[in-house]
Amino acid sequence: MSTREFEQTITSETELREILGTPTQRAADKVIDHIDEHCAALIAHSPFLIISSADANGNMDVSPKGDPAGFVKVLDEKTLVIPDRKGNRRGDTFSNILENPKVGLIFLTPGYQETLRVSGTARIVRDKALLESMAHKGSVPTFATVIDVEKALFHCAKCIIRSGLWEHDGVEGVPNYGSILVDHANLDQTAEEVQRSIDESKVENLY
Repeated sequence: MSTREFEQTITSETELREILGTPTQRAADKVIDHIDEHCAALIAHSPFLIISSADANGNMDVSPKGDPAGFVKVLDEKTLVIPDRKGNRRGDTFSNILENPKVGLIFLTPGYQETLRVSGTARIVRDKALLESMAHKGSVPTFATVIDVEKALFHCAKCIIRSGLWEHDGVEGVPNYGSILVDHANLDQTAEEVQRSIDESKVENLY
């Protein structure tokens, strides 16, 4: 836990609202409890989402998920399904769901400035027909995460506009992943060796 001290810290909802104010009625009323045609349209065009989860002790995790647009299936207005693709086998989200099934999602769609927030209760499923319906490039997912939807809302575009997210062509000043892994995982390989294996995995082990 950080021991850094700050002069002013908000500690109550009353203090928060005195400074922040209250949302407009339009902002307060925009939350719905299902996936309607507008939500479904964005999900069908979204190739990327972020899912947040927590274990029984409240320790948080956030994980990215990406695939061709429409990879998340809308089974009905209360049910979403996310296929699991090959990765590093950490399974942090799955482990958390087994302890605490509450999750939150944010869908991002390149070229579309608003984001979609969905929250609900998650289950890990292995129904054969469902998994086979989400196969891609001949690879059938081992698991799928089913979300029982409780809340959905579109988030305004200001954060995307301020960030210029869809305007960037590249990133400079950040080391490659191989260099980062050598430091963070204390590896005895060179950054070049690690990066080479990462690049090979991106091609040979994507699905």
